[in-house]
Amino acid sequence: MIVNSFAHMISTSPVDRYTRPEFTESGPLAVDAGRHPILESMHIDFIPNSIFLSEASNMVIVMGPNMSGKSTYLQQVCLIIILAQIGCYVPARFSTVRVVDRIFTRMGAMDSLESNSSTFMTEMRETAFIMQNVSQRSLIVMDELGRATSSSDGFAVAWSCCEQLLMLKAYTLFATHMENLSELSTIYPNVKILHFHVDIRNNRMDFKFQLKDGPRHVPHYGLLLAEVAGLPSSVIEIARNITLMITEKEARRMQVNELQYYPILMVYRVAQRLICLKYSNQDEGAIRDALQNLKESYLAGRL
Repeated sequence: MIVNSFAHMISTSPVDRYTRPEFTESGPLAVDAGRHPILESMHIDFIPNSIFLSEASNMVIVMGPNMSGKSTYLQQVCLIIILAQIGCYVPARFSTVRVVDRIFTRMGAMDSLESNSSTFMTEMRETAFIMQNVSQRSLIVMDELGRATSSSDGFAVAWSCCEQLLMLKAYTLFATHMENLSELSTIYPNVKILHFHVDIRNNRMDFKFQLKDGPRHVPHYGLLLAEVAGLPSSVIEIARNITLMITEKEARRMQVNELQYYPILMVYRVAQRLICLKYSNQDEGAIRDALQNLKESYLAGRL
């Protein structure tokens, strides 16, 4: 059975688009232009995306609205690592993998009638299992943790879980709708924020499925869906005014936090680049040039 599976993998995969992964004991997890091995066979225009996790940047928070590609991306990373560690080529332009001992996932949302557990209780039990069994060499993948309870409690649980995972030094992928979680990157420089790009034109959403750096607020995404669903225009208008007031208040608070933690963030970004150079295979001349560029970028505040 195993031999047949390997034979099928080799004979049916587009060999020219699959590459041999490299392995590292303590280096980064880096996948350039990775693809979902199943969905790319169903969609000829599948958009590839990359991932980079290291000791200096061990948590990636992925943001974006529903249907933007977050869950597919999380599954894609897991499948690439599994394929690599069972000895297969992987759907990526390039990949280097730090061998993981276990992959923990917290994805999906459903009640468990058999165990009399609500969606939130199921989330908490699965998260507790992860916290109790994770090691520094594990990969943790969480999708929309905390969405099944009140917004304040859900945000508090998601934030505290992120802080706990950061202390454990495990590699973590965390997908969320909670835009305030992006503030973690202003306090913890080893947190990287990514978002899936979405264009909104004439109240229509154009999903690009392309991962980009930094947080991005997609304005009134929920209101657009509510309007499509047929809520009265008066209700939509009141909701839009309330959202505007909340957004302005949060934007001012986040700006203050960014200014406060910016110097620390700059120093940590320098350390992150130095760690990457440590594992680089470049010659001395190239490393010397990279260090000079790093110095100039730091002095110019362009990191």
